[in-house]
Amino acid sequence: MFRGAVCGILIGLLACATPDPGVPVTVLRGTAYQRGVEHGRVHGDRIRSFYTLLLTNSLMPYLNRERPDVASVLTRYLSREEGREDTPFQQWRDRCLADCTYNCSETCGFSYLLMKESAARLKAFIPQEALDEMQGIADGAGLPFEKVLILNTFFDTLLSFRAITAYIRQSQAPMLVRVEVPAAAGDGRDNDEDGQTDEEGEGLLAPFEPFPHATWVEVPGDGPVRLRLHDIKLSIGVDKGDEPGVDPATVQIRYNGVIYRSPEDRPFLQTFPVEGDRESLDVVFAPPGGFPPASIQVLEVQAGDFNRIVRPPPVHARFMREERIAFTTAGAGLARAAVPNRAPPEVPVIPPSIAFAARGRATSDGRTLLAQHFALLDSNASHRHATVFVHLPEEGIPYAILGYPGLVWGLAGLNAEGLAWTFTLSDSLNNPMVEAFLKDLFEARLLEEGVPIGILGRQVLSRRGNTAGALEDLVRVKASFGWNVLVADRDGDLAAVEMDTNLQGRPEGGAFVIRPPESDAAAASDTGSQGPSVGPDDLRIASHFQRNRDDLTTRVLVFDIRPQRTWSTFWYRSIQAHGILGEQIAARYGRIDRDEAVAILRQPALVDPRDSMIASVMEPAQARIWYAMGQVPATDGEFFLLDLRDFLPERGSP
Repeated sequence: MFRGAVCGILIGLLACATPDPGVPVTVLRGTAYQRGVEHGRVHGDRIRSFYTLLLTNSLMPYLNRERPDVASVLTRYLSREEGREDTPFQQWRDRCLADCTYNCSETCGFSYLLMKESAARLKAFIPQEALDEMQGIADGAGLPFEKVLILNTFFDTLLSFRAITAYIRQSQAPMLVRVEVPAAAGDGRDNDEDGQTDEEGEGLLAPFEPFPHATWVEVPGDGPVRLRLHDIKLSIGVDKGDEPGVDPATVQIRYNGVIYRSPEDRPFLQTFPVEGDRESLDVVFAPPGGFPPASIQVLEVQAGDFNRIVRPPPVHARFMREERIAFTTAGAGLARAAVPNRAPPEVPVIPPSIAFAARGRATSDGRTLLAQHFALLDSNASHRHATVFVHLPEEGIPYAILGYPGLVWGLAGLNAEGLAWTFTLSDSLNNPMVEAFLKDLFEARLLEEGVPIGILGRQVLSRRGNTAGALEDLVRVKASFGWNVLVADRDGDLAAVEMDTNLQGRPEGGAFVIRPPESDAAAASDTGSQGPSVGPDDLRIASHFQRNRDDLTTRVLVFDIRPQRTWSTFWYRSIQAHGILGEQIAARYGRIDRDEAVAILRQPALVDPRDSMIASVMEPAQARIWYAMGQVPATDGEFFLLDLRDFLPERGSP
C-alpha cells in the first residue's frame, strides 16, 4: 500500500507523472544496477541530448580553447599548433586520429582526453553501488560506459580545470598590490580598527588584501586614494616576451555610477610611472568635490597590460579581475565589519549559487527547511533536461534528487529519514589538479581525484538519516575540489561544511564544519554582517569560503599560489549575494516558511538570469521538496511539490 493515489498506481511502472509536464519525475526501484537500467531505458534519448548539448556543443569547445594557455605552463599538452610534435598530447592525438572512425574531432580532442583520463582516475574513488548504477544506465540506454562515467564526473573535472585556467590568466594580468588613503595617516582616528591611532601605515594596505567588508572607516573625504598596479611577464606562459607593465590607457575606476578613465578624466584620475620600476603604475583618484562625509564609498578598479592577445579575437590586452574597495568617510559611525563590500545598486552583479537553512525561532512553525538555488552552466541545455529521480533502493534509505538524465546524482536531495542536502562550488587551488602540478611541475598531467561531490551527496542520502551521520562522511573523504555543503535534518540539526583537498596536510583535514551560533550575540560577533548566520537558528552558504579563508598559500618556482579571495572571479559576487541573502533572512526571521523561502530565492539580487539551473525548498520533517526546474531562471517558474511519503509503504503495512 502506498501514499498518494496517482503515484501509488504508477509506481509499478517505475515512472510517476508530475504536475509540471516539462520536468519528469522518474521512480527507480531495486538494486543499483536495476535502477540504472530503468533510468537508461526511460531517458536514453534525453541522456544523448543532454550529453550533446552540454558537453559536445558547449563545454568541450570551451576546454579546447583553453588548451594553449594551459599548455604554455604544462608542456605535455603542447601541440603541433605550437610547433611541437613530440609531446604526450600530440602523440596521443595522432594515434587517436589514425584509429578513429566516428566523431573524431570530439574523441581525439584535448577536452575529451582531459575528461576521459580524469574520469578513469575518479572511478577509483566512486563507491561500487554508484558504478553499478552507471553501468545499468549505459546498458539501459545503449551507451558506452565510458561516456556515462564522463557524464557523471565532468562537473568536478571542469571546475578544477577552470580554476587552474583562471589562475594562470590572473597570474599574467595586472594586479592591485597596494592601496593608500594618505590623509588617514594624521586624521586622529583609528581607521583600521587595530586599537592605534595614526600609527605608521594607518591608511596603507600593502600588499592589497580583498575584504568582505570595509578596508577603512572614518577616513577624511577631502583626500585622494592612491593605488599601485603591477604587471609582470613570467618566463613561461603565452605572455612571455611581451612588454611588461600596466597600460595607462586601460585603467578605469567606477565610482558613483561613473567610470573614470585615463587620460581623459584628468585631474580626477591620474596615472604616474613608478621610477625604476617599469612593471608598476601608480594611480591617484579624487572625485569631483571629494568623497562626501558620513557615507559609504566604493571604488571598482580595472586595468589591462600591453599584451595584444589574438585568441579569441578581437585583439585585446590581458585584464585583471575587477577589484572592489569599500570604506567610510568621517561621520559615518560604522564599524568595518558592518560595512559590506558591495557594488552600488546601479551596477549589475550576477549572483552565484546560494543556499540557506532555518529552524526553530527563524521559522513560522519551528520546523526545519533548507532552500537552495544552483546557478553555473545552463548553456541553453541544462534546463531542458531537468529531471526529478525518486530512488527506492533494495537496500538503504529511499531518497529523491533533483538532477539530470544520465547522472546518478543531483544538485539537491532529501531522504525518507528527513535529511536534506545541497552544495555550492567554492573556487580553490587546493584541488587535485594543482596537487599534480606541485608534484610533477611542468610535466604534470591534469588528473582529477577524490570523491565526486554529487556522488558523495548521493551516498550520504542513501545511508545517513541525520546531520551527524552526514558529517561523518563529509569530513573523512578526499574532496575533488573546493565545495560548500549544507545539510539539515528533521530534528533541526544544521551544518555547513567547507571542503578542499588539503594539499598542505592540515591536521584537522580538508573539511571545516560550521554550525549556527548559540545566541544572537554570538551571531552578531561572528565576523559581523558577513557571518554564516543571522541568529542561532539559521545558516547560509554562497560560493566562497567563510572559515577556510587561507585555503592555499604557497610558492612554486615563478608562481605564487594564492587563496581563493585573491583571484576567484566568483569571490566578490559571492560575498555580495551572501550578504544580501543574510538581510533577506533577517527581515523574515520568525516567519520563514515555504512561501517566504521561495520569496527569498526569487529576490532579483539573488537570481542569475542566464545560468540558473535548479531551485528548491526542502522540508525534512514532512519529507517534501518544492522544486522549480525547467526554465531560466529556475525561480521564474512555479515551485511544484514532491512528497516523498507518496512513494513509501504505510507504516505498519506488510
